[in-house]
Amino acid sequence: MKIYGLTGNIGSGKSTVAGMLREFGAFTVDADEVAREIVRPGEPALLEIVDCFGREVLCADGTLDRGALAEIVFANEEDRKRLNGITHPRILERIKEKMSARSSEPIVFVEASLIDRGGGGLDELIDGLVVVTCPEELRERRVAIRDGMSPEEIRRRMHSQMSEEEKTSQADFLIKNSSGMESLRAQVHALFEILCAGEP
Repeated sequence: MKIYGLTGNIGSGKSTVAGMLREFGAFTVDADEVAREIVRPGEPALLEIVDCFGREVLCADGTLDRGALAEIVFANEEDRKRLNGITHPRILERIKEKMSARSSEPIVFVEASLIDRGGGGLDELIDGLVVVTCPEELRERRVAIRDGMSPEEIRRRMHSQMSEEEKTSQADFLIKNSSGMESLRAQVHALFEILCAGEP
């Protein structure tokens, strides 16, 4: 099994790329989906988050209020680090479990907003990194339409992430999402064919 990370900043289109890869026959794991799984009611991570940030991050039904938590952690780097310390090890372990259950798959893509090739975390799992790029102004427009965020909130989210330049410097493969769906699909298909053929 070859494992490739798939990343890109908010609004870059990495989830669209992941969907195309699935259409072409790839098995993908969405780290954001896993992150939601590990904070369901009764999960140890949720209990630890409440201990750390207070009951104001819970909805009335006991589920995690992701919006309330985001307001806290995207405004403070130390709080974001505390949250990552709670969730990232559990996310990594759950991803390993999912891949173990599909061990016969020749290629797996792990989609995540952050994969740092500096070591640790998802970096220890992957054989290569695919980065989806997109001009910042286009990403801002996409996120505003998709999520209804204000320009200020979008920029705050963007600035809290690793810069696109830093991500591309770590990439083994780049997909440029700035010229429409036809171009994007062609790039994704070409990449999938290369990786299936086992080319470097």
